[in-house]
Amino acid sequence: MKKKIINSLKFLVFISLGIFIFWKVYKGQDVNELWSSLHEVNFLWVYVSIFFGIFSHLARSARWLLLARSLGYRPSPYNSFFAVMMTYFANLAFPRMGEVTRCAIIKQYEKIPLSTALGTIITERLIDLIMLAGITLIAVGVQFNVFELFVTENPAISANVKSLFDSGIIIGAIVVSGVVAIVLYFTYRNRLNKFSLVRKFNEKVTALKDGLLSVRNVENKWLFGVYTLTIWIFYFGMLYICFFSFPFMDSLGPLAALVLFVLGSYGMVAPVQGGIGAYHFMVISGLVIYGVADSDARLFALIAWGSQTIMIIGMGILSYVALPIYNGYLAKKNKLETDVVN
Repeated sequence: MKKKIINSLKFLVFISLGIFIFWKVYKGQDVNELWSSLHEVNFLWVYVSIFFGIFSHLARSARWLLLARSLGYRPSPYNSFFAVMMTYFANLAFPRMGEVTRCAIIKQYEKIPLSTALGTIITERLIDLIMLAGITLIAVGVQFNVFELFVTENPAISANVKSLFDSGIIIGAIVVSGVVAIVLYFTYRNRLNKFSLVRKFNEKVTALKDGLLSVRNVENKWLFGVYTLTIWIFYFGMLYICFFSFPFMDSLGPLAALVLFVLGSYGMVAPVQGGIGAYHFMVISGLVIYGVADSDARLFALIAWGSQTIMIIGMGILSYVALPIYNGYLAKKNKLETDVVN
């Protein structure tokens, strides 16, 4: 009961924060004007954007299969894709809940230990973080003046960036403490192994380590790299394709899309469900710097975010329904084949 109350409070806090930011961004918007502007949107490109989103998730599920197979597992491609879609669907309820949900699905339907599955997913996230950092550096390098204006015109973000650098000593101390703790753990692990609780902990750590290092044993690293690039190319494409749906975006090209993609990506990782509010604020602020009218920028952010969110909800519900049906079919098929052999 206590856990349910805590989870409910967390949900209310996160969703309230997202709604508050969304309200702050759109509070001055004329609803009638927004509704009228929707008639000028060419939704064909929005639909193409949705397919780009689905393809990116297909590439993500295929990439994870390579990690799982490097550890000797042979999970179903369907279960991998369903689990990926359930990740994003669950994140709409609680930020970062999706990763836990994905691990649970993998364990339930593919019998891969929870710690091992978590290790592979953490590895994926680290790789994606490196990719985002690299794309950010490229975007800042080619459009430095835009990012400079963005930070200057948003004092709160400027203060957060400054505080991040000011906290370097604290971050360094935390990292050093973590390294020391890891060294001590591995130094005295064998001595502590006589305790059953420690042995169980060691087993979990070993499984987690195997998952984290699974990328080293991937047979086709080129294919792994291709999948990674495909994920991010389609991520970028989701946003850029939407440009063609709006007449006021005609003057903006791929470089502007790259900047908005980076800004929007950081909005999506904010601690609110599905980046609601935070994504809109980042994208709208970027578009205004490029000279797009505030009302037009709001419309673009709403459609770009809304189309992908609708896709995630739709595919998430479909995956939730399909998971037990598909695996039930597999179980019956395997049982039938076993009966025939016997």
